[in-house]
Amino acid sequence: MLLRITRIFVFFLLLQLPLAGHAQEFTQNIKALLSLYVEVGGNSDSYAINFDHILYQQEQWKGGLRAGLGTNMFFMEEEPGVYPVVPIEAYALLGKSRNNMEFGVGYTRRFTDAPELLQNMYFGRIGFRYQVPAGGLLVRFGLTPFISPENKDDKTGHLAVVPRFGLSIGRSW
Repeated sequence: MLLRITRIFVFFLLLQLPLAGHAQEFTQNIKALLSLYVEVGGNSDSYAINFDHILYQQEQWKGGLRAGLGTNMFFMEEEPGVYPVVPIEAYALLGKSRNNMEFGVGYTRRFTDAPELLQNMYFGRIGFRYQVPAGGLLVRFGLTPFISPENKDDKTGHLAVVPRFGLSIGRSW
């Protein structure tokens, strides 16, 4: 009799496994794969409007691409003219819920002919990303240092690394 009750109990437990996995899906997978946000600082000169898309998810790893469009208008009066800035990035997120560590590499292009300004910048990102999995508020903060083949240190002749920080606020859906 005890063996029969144990078998029935185990049978019902096994029936619950697919439901338990489905219940955990919300905390591990982001349903809102598209985002639109404004970044201040970071890989643009002053600010950029960005669109990103999460393309890959597996347990606590997620990966995606982002592209933006910014300008130096309104913030950098000392620079010679107004020009567009286009940052693109491949990124990875590490985390199971709303709070994720964010790592990325990318390229920023300044479309200017001013010889004293860098036009090509390569950057890395390490930071924090808060994103509601079902969609809603998105906040990012990170260290985004860049290097440029056009920017050599006068003393050493090596590429200089320029530290930067960025803050982004937007919405995902």
